[in-house]
Amino acid sequence: MKEKIKLLVVSFCLLANSTRGQFAPTDSVPLDERVHVGQLDNGLQYYIQSNPKPENKLELRLAIKAGSMQEREDQLGLAHFVEHMAFNGSENFEKNELISYLQSIGVAFGSDLNAYTSFDETVYILPIPTDEEEKIRNGFQVLRDWAGGLLLESEDIDAERGIVVEEWRTGQGVDQRLRDAYLPVLLHDSRYANRLPIGDMDIIRGASEEVIRDFYRDWYRPDLMGIVAVGDLDPDRIEALIREYFSDLSNPADAPEREYYEVPEHEANFVKIVTDEEAPGIQVQLYYKHPPASSGTYAAYKERVLRTMIGGMLTQRLDEIRQTPDAPFIFAGARYGKLVKSLEFFTTSGVVGPGKASEGLRSFLEENRRAMQHGFTESELERVKRSLLNSAERSFKERDKAESRSLVGKYVSHFLNETLADDPAHRYDFYREMIPSITLEEVNEMIGELIRETNTVVIVTAPEKDKESLPTESELLQVLDESKDWETSPYQEKELRDNLLRSLPDPGEVIKRSFLDGVDITTLLLDNGLKVHFKPTDFKNDEILFTGSSKGGTSLYPDRDHYHASYAGTAVNVMGVGDFSPSDLRKVLAGKNVQVTPNIGTYSETISGSTSPRDLELALQLIHLYFSSPRMDKGLWEVFLQNQKNQLESAQVNPDFQFNKRVNEIISNGNPRGMGVFSPGQLDSIQVDRSLEIFEERFSNAADFEFLFTGNMDLEEVIPMVERYLGGIPGEPGTEKEEFRDLGITAPQDQTELIKVGVDEKSQVIMYFNGEAAYDLEKSQQLSYLGEILTIKLIETLREEIGGVYGVSARGSLGRVPRERFSFVINFPCGPEAVPELTQAVWKEIKKIQENGPEPADLEKVRETKRISLEENLRRNGFWHGQISAAITGDMPLDTVLGASDRVVGVTGAEVQALARELLKSEYLLTIIRYPADFQQEAAGL
Repeated sequence: MKEKIKLLVVSFCLLANSTRGQFAPTDSVPLDERVHVGQLDNGLQYYIQSNPKPENKLELRLAIKAGSMQEREDQLGLAHFVEHMAFNGSENFEKNELISYLQSIGVAFGSDLNAYTSFDETVYILPIPTDEEEKIRNGFQVLRDWAGGLLLESEDIDAERGIVVEEWRTGQGVDQRLRDAYLPVLLHDSRYANRLPIGDMDIIRGASEEVIRDFYRDWYRPDLMGIVAVGDLDPDRIEALIREYFSDLSNPADAPEREYYEVPEHEANFVKIVTDEEAPGIQVQLYYKHPPASSGTYAAYKERVLRTMIGGMLTQRLDEIRQTPDAPFIFAGARYGKLVKSLEFFTTSGVVGPGKASEGLRSFLEENRRAMQHGFTESELERVKRSLLNSAERSFKERDKAESRSLVGKYVSHFLNETLADDPAHRYDFYREMIPSITLEEVNEMIGELIRETNTVVIVTAPEKDKESLPTESELLQVLDESKDWETSPYQEKELRDNLLRSLPDPGEVIKRSFLDGVDITTLLLDNGLKVHFKPTDFKNDEILFTGSSKGGTSLYPDRDHYHASYAGTAVNVMGVGDFSPSDLRKVLAGKNVQVTPNIGTYSETISGSTSPRDLELALQLIHLYFSSPRMDKGLWEVFLQNQKNQLESAQVNPDFQFNKRVNEIISNGNPRGMGVFSPGQLDSIQVDRSLEIFEERFSNAADFEFLFTGNMDLEEVIPMVERYLGGIPGEPGTEKEEFRDLGITAPQDQTELIKVGVDEKSQVIMYFNGEAAYDLEKSQQLSYLGEILTIKLIETLREEIGGVYGVSARGSLGRVPRERFSFVINFPCGPEAVPELTQAVWKEIKKIQENGPEPADLEKVRETKRISLEENLRRNGFWHGQISAAITGDMPLDTVLGASDRVVGVTGAEVQALARELLKSEYLLTIIRYPADFQQEAAGL
């Protein structure tokens, strides 16, 4: 087996016929052969894999098989609370010292350093640099302190209570209220229904320190722990460190037994309808509940693939239905999934329009019934086979390019849930033998297992205003019961040709070719005026990114065309291209790595996407079609328009929608060209004929575009294809390139706006500094530093000292389009009564930087984080593509990216201080504050 996998890596061709018949159904699926698994005498398990990408980084995880399900009645929420306390003082790191130290070595709080608590698990996330021994050892010391060295001091516990309450407050709203109402039905008669990880805020506020410490003592123990380490460090060295730091952990003699709780099955089926005045629409969810499927053997592996296939094929059928006039739902999908450890499900769910809850459920049941009675077609099965094989092939091809962060999760999941964690080479090997042999009979047999007549739950959530038009629970239960006797007709689908183009376009010619040293960019000028840049890389084996851009966008059109132009790109994406509807296109491209999306923005039009070396020609054909043959389909447009109207109409009662609408109006300063579509009536003004006309105008002249391709390319193979498909697009090289028009969209300054929406006791503060500022690359980096430094200080004050927020961010940027301006936004959620105190605290931190400059330690934290991030980004296609694209659209030299390192590490405290003084002034500030609808500032003393 190992020798065959090695051959896989050496030669793709030798794989073809080497593996037939080696996967016996009852055999166990092996773990990835690159991982080393072990166990300490105290029961702690570990997974170790050496992986060189990115360099000098090790991804560490501490996983604990304990979560909210292990809480006593007096501990609800304390599993999550203990997770918070892991960052608030331990044997080797004082309160706040841990985060400060990790930031100093380039580990950012939140984006890198993090943790989560679920029903059955708690997982700590720690990536550490491996370029110095001290950093490595301190990383393992942090994990060791989490595992058995938390101090849980009374003062620190009391300080953290408010932060957890603010996290709870952030999650309050209509989604939470709906979930709280239907989850006891979905998790009928089980402990899970009463163990949501966020817990009971009365307990969070009032639990004694000992009750909190009890949870830590009982459940943070080595026999429930797993360590996963994947990264750029010798595996023997990692194993030695695990033994050194964790072997002395012991299991309490009186430790409680780790129980696993079932979700009982029920013969009767349930229907639950929940309404809320802030619900943004009507959702229908049909759940067929199942006990956990078997796992670990090849037979179970194949069954998992069958379930994935069925979900994919049913979703494709539902997608076709939604595009028909007067469809029973707006969108829908089907899938198999896991709700909690002991409950899996097959679901068909979607969003329906007003008055269509019953019709939507009937449609879901009918399609499920049709699949049961008549099965799927050979063409459907072949498409989903191609898609799955393509996915496995891509993972195999990128096996040696995968970053550690993308690998670590499968081992955490294997430890916690015994899920599959095989090698991509092994998976591709298995798929190549197993998938082609799958028959319709096998698929159809599996459908009968997924779609049950018992243990089924229907959940409908809807706005309160639609309550009278909803069916009753008993009526929907009757529909569910009646569906068992329905007779359906077989599914029919039209024939589609395989080729995107009916005939190949005549190729253009390269009239100029140049090469830019330093960044290795080859540039072509084609005889139709189109300029194409190529940045070949070896960062990924199977990835090519591309973007074509042109200046102008909707800005070139008068106000009367605003909505027509704004929806021009959307219209084409809705109606399709050439002879293909979007649904047809998905079928033709099944199993291909082709994503192409045209878009018309305010100041530019773009066509962008990604592909693989194998499928680049197909992607170029599709690009050619979007330029030459956008498709008119008024039927599809009318369906889209009606669905959009239904969703907008339903969203009007949702406070988040109301808030975002008002924020958009305020920041646009009333300029209609800056405001989006927020009411159904606005959609009626769109004339799709004019939208398509505008699209054709914006994509009519290839000479106005520049393209960039980044990724694994052989230019001698690629250039002839580019000459044919991009060179074959009509262009007018003699014409002057278009420029955008400044629409005068600017945010107000020196202004405060209050927005009162919603019933939940929560607020949000947006401090939006903006104004004129000359664009400068060095200054742009300085502004980024200022945002990250201020974020560090605001977390320390607003979160850790005051306990008034769960999260806070500060970010700034310089822009050049349509003119040179700056923006700097500070954003945080909080309790309504805390707004004045927290806002004042923000200003206090700003003034400290303005008067004294940033603290040297904070400056170095940001510098180190940015230095590491840049080193890693320089080995990613997305970074290079983004940087070169920005240079193209900003009329900057293509090798501008070469100065990134100097700009990143060269920022000084004096520069940050000067920028804070220059830009963070009250006269540049727009403040937007969200309050509950019934909040009285006077009563609160505001």
